[in-house]
Parts: sequence; structure tokens; C-alpha cells
Amino acid sequence: MINVRKMTILALLAAISFLLMFALEFPLPGFPPYLKYDPSDVCGLLAAFSFGPAAGFVVELIKSVLFFLSGKSADGIVGATAALVAGGSFVLVAGHVYAYGKRSPITALFAGTIVMTLGMVSANYFIFLPLWGLPTSQIKLPLVISMIGFNLVKGIITSILTLVLHQSLKGKITLTSMEARR
Repeated sequence: MINVRKMTILALLAAISFLLMFALEFPLPGFPPYLKYDPSDVCGLLAAFSFGPAAGFVVELIKSVLFFLSGKSADGIVGATAALVAGGSFVLVAGHVYAYGKRSPITALFAGTIVMTLGMVSANYFIFLPLWGLPTSQIKLPLVISMIGFNLVKGIITSILTLVLHQSLKGKITLTSMEARR
């Protein structure tokens, strides 16, 4: 049976996530201007912590599709896909560590940040930057270092925001045990 409450919460988190990405995307000082931060992954992390990693990924997927369809993605489908890979890897790993490893949210967010950072450096180096017209032969160490730094800072900021919201919402957006059995 379809759980209407869960679907409603996930739809709201996806909508809020899209709005955060749409309205609050900005470059971080000290990093190249094309590396932009937005707090939208917080919604995917809250979904992953409340309903499991797959639910968090669904929020990330919906957000990325809506962002692409909105026309605001300056980098088109490549940028929207990069956002999905970054957010999706963060949310899936953090959600998995939190749910199945019975770990604290801090441990889960740390693991998600590390995997997202390593994944995005690799994905940018081998996939996304070449798709944007920058061959791997032209990608030098300073660019790789800035990608590492940006993703670590992004993960830390997003983790802090998630921890604050997770603590204040703990138990309020999850399903009750009776609803979960249905």
C-alpha cells in the first residue's frame, strides 16, 4: 500500500530542495566562480535520515530534473547531472551509513562528504570537465585542489545545516512505527 504521508513529505522536501537550489545558488569566496554552492542537499539528507538512502536519492533526482527543466542551469544537462552525482553520492552514502551502520549523523555526514569529494573530483576530471570542453590533459593540479577544497567546504556547510535541522526535526518527519508496518 502506498504511504501517502511519506510521499507527501518527500514531495515537499523535493520542492523545497529545488527552490533552495534555484534561489540560493552562489559561488563561494576563494573558489572559481563556476563552482557554486546551494543548501539544497540538506533536504535530500533529511529524507535519507528519515526514510532511508533511496528516499534521499529520489529527492535529489527530482530536484535535479526540476532544476534542469527550469532553464536556470547555466551548464544545461551536464550541470544538472553533475549536481545529481554530487548530491546523490552524498545522500546515498550518508543515508546508508546512518540507516544500516547504526552510526551517528556526524559519522554519516563525514562519510558522505568524503565520498562526494572523491567522487566529484574523479567525475569532474574524467567526465564533466571534458564534456565542458576541457580535456584531461589540460586539467592541472591547482584545479584539482580547488575541486577538492570546494567539495569539502560544501560538505561541511551542508553537514552543519543538516545537523541543526535534523536535531530540531528529529522524530517529526519520520513515520510512526505503526505507519511503517503498513
